[in-house]
Amino acid sequence: MPLLNVRAEVDWTAHEDATAVLLVRVGEADAQRVRDEHLEVDGAEVEDPGLRGDGARPLRLHATTGPVRLRYTARVEVDADVGDTDVPLPTLRDLDLELVRWTLPSRYCPSDVIGPSAEALFGDAPRTGALLEDVRAWVEANIAYVPGTSDAHTAADETLLRRTGVCRDLAHLTASLLRGLGVPARLVAAYALDLDPPDFHAVVEAHDGVAWRLLDATGLAPVGTLVRIVTGRDAADIAWGTTEGPLELDDLRVAVERA
Repeated sequence: MPLLNVRAEVDWTAHEDATAVLLVRVGEADAQRVRDEHLEVDGAEVEDPGLRGDGARPLRLHATTGPVRLRYTARVEVDADVGDTDVPLPTLRDLDLELVRWTLPSRYCPSDVIGPSAEALFGDAPRTGALLEDVRAWVEANIAYVPGTSDAHTAADETLLRRTGVCRDLAHLTASLLRGLGVPARLVAAYALDLDPPDFHAVVEAHDGVAWRLLDATGLAPVGTLVRIVTGRDAADIAWGTTEGPLELDDLRVAVERA
């Protein structure tokens, strides 16, 4: 199993009292294990609400006027299993009820709108684990990865029309196409090895009836070395930072290296 060192460094300036909820710590997942980690925060009071039901480990910072500095490092062992492409995918009739919610539309993944396109593209394909990779590969081949071509309001149907986007856009479209085919799919915020430029990365997890499988429609990062931070319906659930008050972001640096 790959052993990776991940690091996030964030600097803000608080112009008055401000609060931030952050998803930067490595989450809990069956496919990874945190060997050790270290968190250091200056200029803010840290509130640790503990492990969420979805495996995320959020932090809440309460800052007063002045500079705020966060440094987080972790050493993580990840499981590189990519799944069986021959496994038959369950239909709604047989799908575990806990997974059904991941087949439904959400704010940035309007799978009800994209469903007809998904059927036109993949409706005749064998319903096996290979379908997951077929969808991922189609998005990579047909949607150009172009930084700056979308914003925080861009949803998957717009990405399908524009044929351009960033990692979250390609992930939204991949998840929407899969959901349109009745395959459970969700977004994942992750630390990604070899990503250039280094940043938080958005990918997809799809369930093949046996386990969740990671898919990166950008093709920029090896999925066998992705370190999960949080999973959710779409970008609204997996944003690395949500702030309230005059908290100005000065610098953000993310790094992933083989241990």
